Amino acid sequence: MFISRFAPSPTGLLHLGHAYSALLTQNLVTRNSGTLHLRIEDIDITRCTPDFEKQIYRDLEWLGVQWDSTPLRQSEELSIYINSLKQLVDKGLVYGCDCTRSDIKKALSAPNNLANDVNTLVYPGTCREKNLPLDGRNVRLNLLKTKNYLETDYIKFSEQGIGPNKETGDQTFDIAWLEKRYGDFIIARKDIRTSYHLAVTVDDAQQKVTHVSRGNDLFYVTPIHVILQNLLNFKTPVYIHHPLIKDKNGNKLAKSKGAESILSMRNSGTTIKEIRSILGL
Repeated sequence: MFISRFAPSPTGLLHLGHAYSALLTQNLVTRNSGTLHLRIEDIDITRCTPDFEKQIYRDLEWLGVQWDSTPLRQSEELSIYINSLKQLVDKGLVYGCDCTRSDIKKALSAPNNLANDVNTLVYPGTCREKNLPLDGRNVRLNLLKTKNYLETDYIKFSEQGIGPNKETGDQTFDIAWLEKRYGDFIIARKDIRTSYHLAVTVDDAQQKVTHVSRGNDLFYVTPIHVILQNLLNFKTPVYIHHPLIKDKNGNKLAKSKGAESILSMRNSGTTIKEIRSILGL
């Protein structure tokens, strides 16, 4: 059974990059006689709005994207995320952190950390041994304890698409690489008790997703999701990362950078056929 999903966030209007991902995923589902789920990733309550969510449905329907069952809305799944977080707490794999971005920058610029690139904000483990209460704080995954718990140095997944550096096929990542690139990453924010990483990992399991189709800008966060899948006893889906649609300057299309919306293109008379042609579909 082939099950995939399209998961937009209602923080703005959909643009050509979203259209490409949605249509490409639907094509994959159709070719494999599968199921396409729609997920609304609306846990960012400060930026998500009902109006943007309604427009997502209108744009997808206009594009001809058809999804099965009722869309999953992350804002209605918080209790499930909290339960998954509790499993990690019970395993002793997390800790509370009250560091701000400013605190992390200061720690990374200290004399004994000169090798770190301050701009990456790789978390240096400042709160790892403080035993701070979890309530009212961000919660981070302790990668050292995680590696010992899993009794392996490596995590693996299958890539049927292509990563940003032409990665494809069976992928193996060293957990030490994960720590060097991200440090002990946040799996639950202090305000909503989850994070993008934890929520999408749980959602994919809840929706029984077998193939994750998404932009290859997310390729290098896939090891984060795989390690959470292993810890929560979820099956790891196959990943199909695809190239991004870029503007004339070679930059990724983004809502925050004023990418032209599907709605604007519709209003200016652009047809679905023309959009498919622009996207190479």
